[in-house]
Amino acid sequence: MADAKRYEMIWDCAGCDSKGLLGLTHRHCPNCGAAQDPTRRYFPPAGQEVAVEDHPFQGVDKLCPGCDTPNAAKAEFCVNCGSPLDKAKAVALRAAQAAAVGGTFAEDTAKAAAEEAAKKKAAERAAAQGQPPAPPPEPPKKRGLMWFAGLGCASLALLACIGFLVTLLWSKESGVTVIGHTWQRDIAIERYQTVHESAWDNEVPAGARGQTCVQKERSTEKVADGQECHDVRHDNGDGTFSTSQDCTTKYRDEPVYDDWCSYDIDKWDHVRNETTQGSSVADTPRWAEITLANTGALGSERESGRTETYGLHFRDEDQRELACNLAQDRWAGVADGSTWKASVGVLADTIDCDSLKPL
Repeated sequence: MADAKRYEMIWDCAGCDSKGLLGLTHRHCPNCGAAQDPTRRYFPPAGQEVAVEDHPFQGVDKLCPGCDTPNAAKAEFCVNCGSPLDKAKAVALRAAQAAAVGGTFAEDTAKAAAEEAAKKKAAERAAAQGQPPAPPPEPPKKRGLMWFAGLGCASLALLACIGFLVTLLWSKESGVTVIGHTWQRDIAIERYQTVHESAWDNEVPAGARGQTCVQKERSTEKVADGQECHDVRHDNGDGTFSTSQDCTTKYRDEPVYDDWCSYDIDKWDHVRNETTQGSSVADTPRWAEITLANTGALGSERESGRTETYGLHFRDEDQRELACNLAQDRWAGVADGSTWKASVGVLADTIDCDSLKPL
């Protein structure tokens, strides 16, 4: 501390409102003579620091128990009232004073220091009387345009998502009339053939051939790129403060390259769907008749799955056309022209198929 560069805290006189008095030099107000109140010390604005010259640091000031005047750490009697200082307590440091009431001195002022000191004293009195501590102050609420400006992109995205969900899920009960039936059946066909593919070198499958690779960015990694530093102020408790630097490492994204490879491989690959479809219940659903190539090697074909859908089409009270996919037996049991009650979207052209009830 003795070798650290020090600067004077400042304070405003509560007696005559003299402002910007020096915390170490002006132990009393030069205008009205009032003793300095250490709880009203605060940090000067950036660029207005006054350096302490040739004054050694003696320790945190002691607060006179008789008149609340701050005295140098080595003093034995109060310079203001003469009271002994053997039982005097150290003055509260600016950071501790602010932290006690959830405050901050990022933008430090005499008003902030005085308010925090008053709250701290009130809390200490309440604690001495056995009363529970007051709850911490709520952060100020932002309103109007300032509140809206404070919304980040993530918040806007959330609002958009909520709006989309409202549009999608807002529904009402409506009468619907069946206006038609459709069906479709698909058989997926695969062929064993040579396929040209690309993948990272460590993901190339066994059996690949004709492999050629090029360097390509695969990811990035964080690489240290200097430091970002800012000054931190420390209240020394004797009307002065010192500064230190708080530094954090900066990082940049550095590309990480790997081999991106192209190759040929023989594999089963989807080549087509054999599809049948119809537009009424009378058009009996059926599977396509298929012929599969069977060469025993390249060019052989096989089925890889069958899917079927049965669509029921409606018109609601607002003359919108809506559709449901149902199981075949239920689909076949619904007559064209019949009327039903269902939950339909107010803004979206949707219908809850599970809500269908006959009228």
